[in-house]
Amino acid sequence: MTRTLEQKIAALDAKIARLRHQSRKLEAGQKIILGGILLNAARNNPRVREWLLIEASKVVTRDADKKRLAPLLDELKQINS
Repeated sequence: MTRTLEQKIAALDAKIARLRHQSRKLEAGQKIILGGILLNAARNNPRVREWLLIEASKVVTRDADKKRLAPLLDELKQINS
């Protein structure tokens, strides 16, 4: 049975959607791993910790994000003291 042009387009659209999902999943995993590396470095390296605190104060602007990060940033500030 021969597929219509519309069916071929739909199949390709579905494949693109699956590939985009796979790409987002890969990127999310990479961010989690790098975030863990960064947190470990910030807890153990004063220069990284200072940089992270400065960057977080400049980059994080949404109230919800600030609330979510507050306990971690407070922890890092305590290490710094």
